[in-house]
Amino acid sequence: MNDSYSKPLITTIIPTYRRPKLLRRAIRSVLNQTYPHFQVCIYDNASGDETAEVVAELAKKDSRLKYYCHQENIGMTKNFNFGLAKVNTPFFSFLSDDDILLPNFYEVALKGFDKYPEAMFSATQTIIVNPQGQIVGYNKFFSQNLGLYLPYKGFLTMLKNYLITWTGILFRREVIEKVGLLDEEVVVGSDADFEYRIAAHFPFFVSSKAGAICQAKPEGAYSQIKTRDTWRDYLRIIKKLTENEEFPFPIRFEIKKFLMAKLKNDLFNISCRSFLKKDYEDSYNGAEILLNHYHSRGRVFFLKSVIKICKHFPPFHKVFFNLNKFRKFLIQKKLKPLEKKYRNISSFLEIQ
Repeated sequence: MNDSYSKPLITTIIPTYRRPKLLRRAIRSVLNQTYPHFQVCIYDNASGDETAEVVAELAKKDSRLKYYCHQENIGMTKNFNFGLAKVNTPFFSFLSDDDILLPNFYEVALKGFDKYPEAMFSATQTIIVNPQGQIVGYNKFFSQNLGLYLPYKGFLTMLKNYLITWTGILFRREVIEKVGLLDEEVVVGSDADFEYRIAAHFPFFVSSKAGAICQAKPEGAYSQIKTRDTWRDYLRIIKKLTENEEFPFPIRFEIKKFLMAKLKNDLFNISCRSFLKKDYEDSYNGAEILLNHYHSRGRVFFLKSVIKICKHFPPFHKVFFNLNKFRKFLIQKKLKPLEKKYRNISSFLEIQ
């Protein structure tokens, strides 16, 4: 790498709440980086358990760890922003306490900046695994052409295809000054909103190499995501982007088209997830939004039909539940080539 990038300091922000064992693993994954010039800042959302002891034990052996504990739980997004506002290094990344970095993440991401100094973030592939260490997904943006993406092409590619999981992204600190912190009024998808605001205005680099592992959340972790929350947050994101007169009108039109398509897909998917959890009220709410605002009659017919069937004949819910399990099985079969490519990925999950 060039001299200007030989020893830049990186901040890894780890917000945490009551997951000390997983937090230990996350911290260890940062300490195992091949690039050594970093600090790990842990922001404890008033866990009230052994989290502080876990961090203190690791900090005795490594002074690069910094710890702050809030007096009360301030909420997830505010905790992210608390850490984000304190970044004072040239680069930073986000790491959830149940995810991990692969050993070469910093090194690979910094090489991207070295090659393309104009990039505002450098992204690596993120592999999605279940708690058993099996690969259940990957970031599909990386099936596109890799390299440098310029505005507006990069942003529209992200909208048209897939958001880049920020676990595998290294950001320049300048993005905080240019686009601000996370939008605390966006309950669902504040990470997407943050990336969209950056990609809409600035170049970014996408590497072919894997840099992070994201653990898939159990179904119960999504219980707080409701269709109306998703709808409200999408409308806020769409409004901010499409009313920005810095974008030419054709670009704003494309932004709205892609985001509206994603909104309808997400509303349908969350409605289906709610149905599978027997939260028929939320599933029905999603169907009503799709019908009254987006005229998605086929999807609405499906949702209302399955809700009605299962309410009158409860055993049928098991049928739909098993069909969904079979769908996941077929997806898993398609991921077999990926499992071979990253066959040693599970070993990183065993960091103690």
